[in-house]
Amino acid sequence: MIAKTAPADPGRPDVIVSAALYLMSSFGRSGGCPRLAQVILRHLRILAGHDQVGPILRQTCAQMAEQWDAKLTEMLRDQDAAPRATARLFRFRRDIH
Repeated sequence: MIAKTAPADPGRPDVIVSAALYLMSSFGRSGGCPRLAQVILRHLRILAGHDQVGPILRQTCAQMAEQWDAKLTEMLRDQDAAPRATARLFRFRRDIH
């Protein structure tokens, strides 16, 4: 089950960190769902800009958000390319028969 897209209590950074860690472990178990990556990215961006989070954690979350953003972009690009590759394969198979 995927958690809500917004953290339950944006005023409590410990809850957001806990949720982000849980979502990241779920991402690994799920095989990489783009929707889950979007939720993780949202949590990291919230932490990176949260005024109750220390500067080291904010910087770490900002760097991780960049990495997750790149991963999400790659996943969406691959997801978009998959139907086109399948269509080319079917056209190729049709042409050789």
